[in-house]
Amino acid sequence: MALVATVAALLAALGGALWLAARRFVGPSVRHGGGDSGLMHGKTVLITGANSGLGRATAAELLRLGARVIMGCRDRARAEEAAGQLRRELRQAGGPGPGSDAGEAGELVVRELDLASLRSEEPRLDVLINNAGIFQCPYMKTEDGFEMQFGVNHLGHFLLTNLLLGLLKSSAPSRIVVVSSKLYKYGDINFEDLNSEQSYNKSFCYSRSKLANILFTRELARRLEGTNVTVNVLHPGIVRTNLGRHIHIPLLVKPLFNLVSWAFFKTPVEGAQTSVYLASSPEVEGVSGKYFGDCKEEALLPKAMDESVARKLWDISEVMVGILK
Repeated sequence: MALVATVAALLAALGGALWLAARRFVGPSVRHGGGDSGLMHGKTVLITGANSGLGRATAAELLRLGARVIMGCRDRARAEEAAGQLRRELRQAGGPGPGSDAGEAGELVVRELDLASLRSEEPRLDVLINNAGIFQCPYMKTEDGFEMQFGVNHLGHFLLTNLLLGLLKSSAPSRIVVVSSKLYKYGDINFEDLNSEQSYNKSFCYSRSKLANILFTRELARRLEGTNVTVNVLHPGIVRTNLGRHIHIPLLVKPLFNLVSWAFFKTPVEGAQTSVYLASSPEVEGVSGKYFGDCKEEALLPKAMDESVARKLWDISEVMVGILK
């Protein structure tokens, strides 16, 4: 009986997956940045974590729009490999490769950018996309002593953005795009234990880091009023990437999980669309401090709009990363 029940469950899941897959194939097409090729010609975009997943897909889309894309990655070898693959894919698609003099394809540049060590140096740019992240890892610390998820997902991007603000202002109108998650809803900012030294729950700490992304975005938008530099935050939805590499899935369940993820999860290209939209679309010119999903503004929970918490988090983050002593 148990075997029959298991088979029935698998068949039901398969049927549901196939039904949803069929819906996806006849559903709306992927939106490519809200504009034509060449829309970002002459613009420089820095994307953190651009060697895989959402970051790589975002880089590919912006290259097609003509941008000069800087892949900011911690592992230069992996970044160079990803860059080579991107160049080949663009050529195989029938267009000129990045860096080519012909056509509208942009230029692709690889730069080492270790968010975990809080060291970053980048040139002038028009768009900064804070995309890199780590998801539900075991307790570990960055080399600066911060809990890894809070350190990489929030503090690394907080410092990088602050180091680049002068360049962004001199490049205005310019944009900052922050990748968060719907899972922010399950997080809270505990100022008594930001480094999770008293207790650690990998799911909660991820959600807290994503809530911090949103609070940071809203406070930064307030501070950037009148500078012609905008900053917005987004959730990409559930996307098939390697972000979940720390999640253990039993071997017997993996085939079913893979089937469900193929049917229900977004592809990286689909997940990248809101990042591309916020980086390139004329529709959001001048829009700042907002939260987006599927290229549309969405409402936030009250805890993500608490101005006093956002300001306190900003002040403490400045001390933690060494901007203020």
